[in-house]
Amino acid sequence: MKYLVGALCAILLSVTTLVGVAAEQPAVIRIGAPDLSAGPKPFFAGPLGLAYLRGQLEKAFAADGIKIEWHFFKGAGPAVNEALANEQLDFAGLGDLAAIIGRASGLDTRLLAGGRGSNSFLAVTPESGIHQLADLHGKRVAVFRGTADQLAFARALESVGLSERDVRVVSLDWNAARAALAARQIDATWGGMGLLAARSQGIEVPVSTKQMPLLATTQVGLIGRAAFIERYPAATQKLVDEYVKNAAWISDPAHQSEYIRLMAERSAIPAALFESEMADTNLNFRSSPRLDPFLRNSFQDSIDRAASLRLIRRTFKVDDWFDPRFVDAAVQHLGLQQRWPDYTADGYVP
Repeated sequence: MKYLVGALCAILLSVTTLVGVAAEQPAVIRIGAPDLSAGPKPFFAGPLGLAYLRGQLEKAFAADGIKIEWHFFKGAGPAVNEALANEQLDFAGLGDLAAIIGRASGLDTRLLAGGRGSNSFLAVTPESGIHQLADLHGKRVAVFRGTADQLAFARALESVGLSERDVRVVSLDWNAARAALAARQIDATWGGMGLLAARSQGIEVPVSTKQMPLLATTQVGLIGRAAFIERYPAATQKLVDEYVKNAAWISDPAHQSEYIRLMAERSAIPAALFESEMADTNLNFRSSPRLDPFLRNSFQDSIDRAASLRLIRRTFKVDDWFDPRFVDAAVQHLGLQQRWPDYTADGYVP
Protein backbone atom coordinates (compact mmCIF):
# COMPACT_ATOMS: atom_id res chain seq x y z
CA MET A 1 0.00 0.00 0.00
CA LYS A 2 2.84 2.36 0.87
CA TYR A 3 4.43 1.79 -2.55
CA LEU A 4 1.06 2.23 -4.27
CA VAL A 5 0.44 5.56 -2.53
CA GLY A 6 3.92 6.69 -3.43
CA ALA A 7 3.41 5.76 -7.07
CA LEU A 8 0.08 7.58 -7.22
CA CYS A 9 1.64 10.69 -5.72
CA ALA A 10 4.41 10.56 -8.30
CA ILE A 11 1.87 10.26 -11.13
CA LEU A 12 -0.18 13.16 -9.77
CA LEU A 13 2.96 15.28 -9.48
CA SER A 14 3.93 14.45 -13.08
CA VAL A 15 0.44 15.30 -14.37
CA THR A 16 0.42 18.57 -12.42
CA THR A 17 3.83 19.45 -13.80
CA LEU A 18 2.75 18.67 -17.39
CA VAL A 19 -0.40 20.75 -17.03
CA GLY A 20 1.67 23.59 -15.65
CA VAL A 21 4.10 23.39 -18.57
CA ALA A 22 1.24 23.25 -21.09
CA ALA A 23 -0.36 26.31 -19.53
CA GLU A 24 2.91 28.21 -19.15
CA GLN A 25 2.79 31.66 -20.67
CA PRO A 26 5.52 34.27 -21.17
CA ALA A 27 5.31 37.51 -19.22
CA VAL A 28 6.25 39.49 -22.32
CA ILE A 29 6.65 38.92 -26.05
CA ARG A 30 9.34 41.05 -27.69
CA ILE A 31 9.02 41.70 -31.42
CA GLY A 32 11.52 43.48 -33.66
CA ALA A 33 11.73 44.74 -37.23
CA PRO A 34 13.75 47.17 -39.36
CA ASP A 35 12.38 50.71 -39.19
CA LEU A 36 11.28 51.59 -42.73
CA SER A 37 9.81 54.97 -41.83
CA ALA A 38 10.73 58.23 -43.54
CA GLY A 39 9.48 60.19 -40.51
CA PRO A 40 9.80 60.23 -36.71
CA LYS A 41 7.42 57.32 -36.04
CA PRO A 42 8.60 53.71 -36.51
CA PHE A 43 7.05 51.75 -39.35
CA PHE A 44 7.14 48.25 -40.83
CA ALA A 45 4.88 46.99 -43.62
CA GLY A 46 2.95 43.76 -44.05
CA PRO A 47 0.87 41.70 -41.61
CA LEU A 48 3.28 42.24 -38.74
CA GLY A 49 3.39 46.00 -39.29
CA LEU A 50 -0.39 46.12 -39.51
CA ALA A 51 -0.63 44.33 -36.16
CA TYR A 52 1.57 47.06 -34.69
CA LEU A 53 -0.45 49.90 -36.21
CA ARG A 54 -3.71 48.47 -34.90
CA GLY A 55 -2.48 47.28 -31.52
CA GLN A 56 -3.83 43.82 -32.35
CA LEU A 57 -1.34 41.73 -30.44
CA GLU A 58 -1.79 43.84 -27.33
CA LYS A 59 -5.53 43.11 -27.51
CA ALA A 60 -5.10 39.44 -28.36
CA PHE A 61 -2.82 38.76 -25.38
CA ALA A 62 -4.47 41.09 -22.87
CA ALA A 63 -6.62 38.34 -21.34
CA ASP A 64 -3.48 36.26 -20.75
CA GLY A 65 -1.74 39.14 -19.00
CA ILE A 66 1.07 39.09 -21.56
CA LYS A 67 2.79 42.35 -22.50
CA ILE A 68 3.86 43.09 -26.06
CA GLU A 69 7.08 45.03 -26.66
CA TRP A 70 7.96 46.42 -30.09
CA HIS A 71 11.49 47.31 -31.13
CA PHE A 72 12.34 49.00 -34.43
CA PHE A 73 15.88 49.29 -35.73
CA LYS A 74 17.31 51.92 -38.06
CA GLY A 75 20.24 49.55 -38.51
CA ALA A 76 17.89 47.23 -40.46
CA GLY A 77 18.54 43.49 -40.58
CA PRO A 78 22.02 43.43 -38.99
CA ALA A 79 20.73 45.27 -35.91
CA VAL A 80 17.74 42.94 -35.62
CA ASN A 81 20.02 39.90 -35.79
CA GLU A 82 22.23 41.33 -33.07
CA ALA A 83 19.19 41.76 -30.81
CA LEU A 84 18.14 38.16 -31.52
CA ALA A 85 21.65 36.94 -30.73
CA ASN A 86 21.52 38.77 -27.39
CA GLU A 87 18.09 37.21 -26.67
CA GLN A 88 16.50 40.67 -26.61
CA LEU A 89 13.81 39.62 -29.11
CA ASP A 90 11.50 36.62 -29.41
CA PHE A 91 10.14 37.26 -32.92
CA ALA A 92 11.14 39.45 -35.84
CA GLY A 93 10.02 40.42 -39.32
CA LEU A 94 12.99 40.31 -41.70
CA GLY A 95 13.82 40.34 -45.37
CA ASP A 96 15.24 37.13 -46.80
CA LEU A 97 18.97 37.93 -46.70
CA ALA A 98 19.04 39.28 -43.14
CA ALA A 99 17.10 36.27 -41.86
CA ILE A 100 19.43 33.93 -43.74
CA ILE A 101 22.57 35.62 -42.42
CA GLY A 102 21.27 35.29 -38.87
CA ARG A 103 20.53 31.59 -39.28
CA ALA A 104 23.85 30.89 -41.01
CA SER A 105 25.66 32.73 -38.21
CA GLY A 106 24.30 30.32 -35.64
CA LEU A 107 21.03 31.93 -34.52
CA ASP A 108 18.63 29.13 -33.60
CA THR A 109 15.58 30.56 -35.33
CA ARG A 110 12.58 29.11 -37.12
CA LEU A 111 10.82 30.70 -40.08
CA LEU A 112 7.12 30.55 -39.20
CA ALA A 113 5.31 32.46 -41.95
CA GLY A 114 6.17 34.43 -45.04
CA GLY A 115 5.48 37.37 -47.27
CA ARG A 116 6.55 37.82 -50.85
CA GLY A 117 6.78 39.84 -54.01
CA SER A 118 8.20 43.12 -52.69
CA ASN A 119 9.58 45.09 -55.62
CA SER A 120 12.95 46.79 -55.95
CA PHE A 121 13.86 49.78 -58.12
CA LEU A 122 16.92 51.20 -59.83
CA ALA A 123 17.19 54.98 -59.47
CA VAL A 124 19.77 56.81 -61.62
CA THR A 125 20.95 60.30 -62.36
CA PRO A 126 20.09 61.61 -65.85
CA GLU A 127 23.79 62.28 -66.41
CA SER A 128 24.73 58.64 -65.83
CA GLY A 129 23.46 57.42 -69.18
CA ILE A 130 21.90 54.39 -67.49
CA HIS A 131 18.72 53.24 -69.21
CA GLN A 132 18.83 49.50 -68.55
CA LEU A 133 20.61 47.07 -66.24
CA ALA A 134 23.36 46.35 -68.76
CA ASP A 135 24.38 50.03 -68.58
CA LEU A 136 25.50 49.57 -64.95
CA HIS A 137 28.84 48.13 -66.05
CA GLY A 138 31.59 50.20 -64.39
CA LYS A 139 29.14 52.59 -62.70
CA ARG A 140 29.05 53.65 -59.03
CA VAL A 141 25.96 52.01 -57.50
CA ALA A 142 24.83 52.24 -53.88
CA VAL A 143 23.34 49.12 -52.27
CA PHE A 144 22.55 48.56 -48.59
CA ARG A 145 24.75 45.53 -47.99
CA GLY A 146 23.52 42.89 -45.58
CA THR A 147 19.87 43.53 -46.44
CA ALA A 148 17.45 41.86 -48.84
CA ASP A 149 18.27 44.60 -51.37
CA GLN A 150 21.70 43.09 -51.95
CA LEU A 151 20.32 39.72 -53.02
CA ALA A 152 17.69 41.31 -55.26
CA PHE A 153 20.43 43.39 -56.88
CA ALA A 154 22.59 40.31 -57.46
CA ARG A 155 19.66 38.55 -59.15
CA ALA A 156 18.97 41.59 -61.33
CA LEU A 157 22.60 41.83 -62.44
CA GLU A 158 22.73 38.12 -63.20
CA SER A 159 19.73 38.46 -65.53
CA VAL A 160 21.88 40.55 -67.89
CA GLY A 161 25.12 38.63 -67.41
CA LEU A 162 26.68 40.94 -64.84
CA SER A 163 27.81 40.51 -61.23
CA GLU A 164 28.80 42.85 -58.41
CA ARG A 165 32.39 42.65 -59.66
CA ASP A 166 31.29 44.45 -62.84
CA VAL A 167 30.03 47.53 -60.98
CA ARG A 168 31.51 49.80 -58.34
CA VAL A 169 29.29 48.97 -55.38
CA VAL A 170 29.10 51.46 -52.52
CA SER A 171 27.44 50.27 -49.31
CA LEU A 172 25.07 52.98 -48.05
CA ASP A 173 21.85 52.82 -46.06
CA TRP A 174 18.65 53.94 -47.74
CA ASN A 175 18.69 57.57 -46.61
CA ALA A 176 22.40 58.05 -47.32
CA ALA A 177 22.01 56.51 -50.78
CA ARG A 178 19.19 58.88 -51.73
CA ALA A 179 21.23 61.85 -50.50
CA ALA A 180 24.30 60.71 -52.42
CA LEU A 181 22.24 60.25 -55.57
CA ALA A 182 20.68 63.71 -55.28
CA ALA A 183 24.17 65.18 -54.80
CA ARG A 184 25.41 63.26 -57.90
CA GLN A 185 28.07 61.50 -55.80
CA ILE A 186 26.98 58.14 -57.25
CA ASP A 187 25.47 57.12 -60.57
CA ALA A 188 22.68 54.91 -59.28
CA THR A 189 21.19 53.15 -56.29
CA TRP A 190 19.12 50.00 -55.90
CA GLY A 191 16.43 49.74 -53.25
CA GLY A 192 12.78 49.83 -52.30
CA MET A 193 9.91 52.05 -53.30
CA GLY A 194 11.30 55.02 -51.33
CA LEU A 195 13.45 55.67 -54.39
CA LEU A 196 10.36 56.65 -56.34
CA ALA A 197 10.22 59.87 -54.29
CA ALA A 198 13.55 60.94 -55.80
CA ARG A 199 11.86 61.53 -59.16
CA SER A 200 10.81 64.96 -57.88
CA GLN A 201 14.55 65.80 -57.73
CA GLY A 202 15.11 64.94 -61.36
CA ILE A 203 16.17 61.35 -60.64
CA GLU A 204 15.04 58.67 -63.10
CA VAL A 205 13.79 55.16 -62.30
CA PRO A 206 14.24 53.16 -65.52
CA VAL A 207 14.19 49.62 -64.11
CA SER A 208 12.30 47.64 -61.47
CA THR A 209 11.67 44.00 -60.58
CA LYS A 210 8.15 44.46 -61.97
CA GLN A 211 9.73 43.78 -65.36
CA MET A 212 11.38 40.55 -64.12
CA PRO A 213 10.26 37.06 -63.03
CA LEU A 214 8.66 36.76 -59.59
CA LEU A 215 11.81 35.15 -58.18
CA ALA A 216 13.57 38.50 -58.69
CA THR A 217 11.41 40.08 -55.99
CA THR A 218 12.23 40.21 -52.29
CA GLN A 219 10.64 37.80 -49.83
CA VAL A 220 10.22 38.30 -46.10
CA GLY A 221 9.70 36.04 -43.14
CA LEU A 222 8.32 36.00 -39.62
CA ILE A 223 11.04 34.32 -37.61
CA GLY A 224 11.15 33.31 -33.97
CA ARG A 225 13.71 32.01 -31.52
CA ALA A 226 13.43 28.24 -31.33
CA ALA A 227 13.71 28.25 -27.53
CA PHE A 228 10.69 30.55 -27.21
CA ILE A 229 8.63 28.63 -29.77
CA GLU A 230 9.17 25.28 -28.08
CA ARG A 231 8.55 26.63 -24.59
CA TYR A 232 5.46 28.67 -25.50
CA PRO A 233 3.73 26.98 -28.47
CA ALA A 234 0.28 28.33 -27.53
CA ALA A 235 1.52 31.92 -27.48
CA THR A 236 3.35 31.33 -30.76
CA GLN A 237 0.17 30.01 -32.36
CA LYS A 238 -1.85 33.00 -31.19
CA LEU A 239 0.72 35.41 -32.65
CA VAL A 240 0.77 33.56 -35.99
CA ASP A 241 -3.05 33.55 -36.02
CA GLU A 242 -3.06 37.35 -35.91
CA TYR A 243 -0.41 37.46 -38.62
CA VAL A 244 -2.53 35.25 -40.89
CA LYS A 245 -5.70 37.25 -40.18
CA ASN A 246 -3.88 40.39 -41.30
CA ALA A 247 -2.50 38.69 -44.40
CA ALA A 248 -6.07 37.76 -45.37
CA TRP A 249 -7.27 41.33 -44.74
CA ILE A 250 -4.46 42.78 -46.87
CA SER A 251 -5.26 40.35 -49.70
CA ASP A 252 -8.78 41.79 -50.13
CA PRO A 253 -8.81 44.52 -52.85
CA ALA A 254 -11.61 46.26 -50.92
CA HIS A 255 -9.10 47.05 -48.16
CA GLN A 256 -6.24 48.28 -50.34
CA SER A 257 -7.08 51.99 -50.07
CA GLU A 258 -7.38 51.82 -46.29
CA TYR A 259 -4.18 49.80 -46.00
CA ILE A 260 -2.26 52.30 -48.11
CA ARG A 261 -3.70 55.17 -46.07
CA LEU A 262 -2.59 53.55 -42.81
CA MET A 263 0.93 52.94 -44.13
CA ALA A 264 1.28 56.43 -45.56
CA GLU A 265 0.10 58.15 -42.38
CA ARG A 266 2.46 56.17 -40.20
CA SER A 267 5.54 56.08 -42.42
CA ALA A 268 5.51 59.67 -43.74
CA ILE A 269 5.93 58.08 -47.19
CA PRO A 270 3.43 59.51 -49.71
CA ALA A 271 0.48 57.27 -50.47
CA ALA A 272 1.22 57.66 -54.18
CA LEU A 273 4.46 55.71 -53.73
CA PHE A 274 2.66 52.78 -52.11
CA GLU A 275 0.08 52.88 -54.90
CA SER A 276 2.81 52.85 -57.54
CA GLU A 277 4.69 49.98 -55.90
CA MET A 278 1.53 47.87 -55.49
CA ALA A 279 0.03 48.65 -58.89
CA ASP A 280 -0.80 45.57 -60.98
CA THR A 281 -0.01 43.31 -58.02
CA ASN A 282 -1.62 39.94 -57.46
CA LEU A 283 -2.74 40.59 -53.89
CA ASN A 284 -3.40 36.93 -53.14
CA PHE A 285 0.13 35.98 -54.16
CA ARG A 286 1.68 38.98 -52.44
CA SER A 287 -0.07 38.39 -49.12
CA SER A 288 0.19 34.60 -48.84
CA PRO A 289 1.84 33.64 -45.53
CA ARG A 290 2.15 29.97 -46.48
CA LEU A 291 5.52 28.29 -46.68
CA ASP A 292 4.73 26.93 -50.12
CA PRO A 293 7.01 25.73 -52.96
CA PHE A 294 7.57 29.30 -54.20
CA LEU A 295 8.78 30.57 -50.83
CA ARG A 296 10.88 27.47 -50.26
CA ASN A 297 12.46 27.78 -53.70
CA SER A 298 13.10 31.50 -53.33
CA PHE A 299 14.66 31.20 -49.87
CA GLN A 300 16.81 28.23 -50.91
CA ASP A 301 18.01 30.18 -53.94
CA SER A 302 18.80 33.11 -51.65
CA ILE A 303 20.72 30.84 -49.26
CA ASP A 304 22.79 29.37 -52.09
CA ARG A 305 23.33 32.80 -53.66
CA ALA A 306 24.40 34.31 -50.33
CA ALA A 307 26.96 31.53 -49.97
CA SER A 308 28.29 32.08 -53.50
CA LEU A 309 28.64 35.80 -52.77
CA ARG A 310 30.45 34.92 -49.52
CA LEU A 311 27.83 36.70 -47.47
CA ILE A 312 27.49 33.59 -45.30
CA ARG A 313 30.10 31.01 -44.37
CA ARG A 314 27.88 27.98 -44.40
CA THR A 315 24.82 26.98 -46.34
CA PHE A 316 21.78 25.11 -45.04
CA LYS A 317 18.47 23.68 -46.22
CA VAL A 318 15.15 25.47 -45.83
CA ASP A 319 13.56 22.21 -44.67
CA ASP A 320 15.73 22.41 -41.55
CA TRP A 321 14.62 26.00 -40.94
CA PHE A 322 11.01 26.36 -42.06
CA ASP A 323 8.41 25.45 -39.40
CA PRO A 324 5.01 25.46 -41.16
CA ARG A 325 2.92 23.86 -38.41
CA PHE A 326 1.70 27.19 -36.96
CA VAL A 327 0.80 28.90 -40.24
CA ASP A 328 -0.83 25.73 -41.55
CA ALA A 329 -2.91 25.44 -38.37
CA ALA A 330 -3.92 29.12 -38.62
CA VAL A 331 -4.97 28.80 -42.27
CA GLN A 332 -6.96 25.68 -41.38
CA HIS A 333 -8.89 26.93 -38.35
CA LEU A 334 -9.48 30.36 -39.89
CA GLY A 335 -11.02 28.68 -42.95
CA LEU A 336 -8.59 30.25 -45.43
CA GLN A 337 -7.55 27.12 -47.32
CA GLN A 338 -9.06 28.41 -50.58
CA ARG A 339 -7.54 31.88 -50.25
CA TRP A 340 -3.96 30.86 -50.92
CA PRO A 341 -3.00 27.94 -53.16
CA ASP A 342 0.40 26.32 -52.95
CA TYR A 343 2.12 28.53 -55.51
CA THR A 344 4.62 26.68 -57.68
CA ALA A 345 8.38 27.18 -57.40
CA ASP A 346 8.10 29.93 -60.06
CA GLY A 347 5.19 31.64 -58.32
CA TYR A 348 2.23 30.45 -60.34
CA VAL A 349 -1.03 28.71 -59.47
CA PRO A 350 -0.67 24.99 -60.26
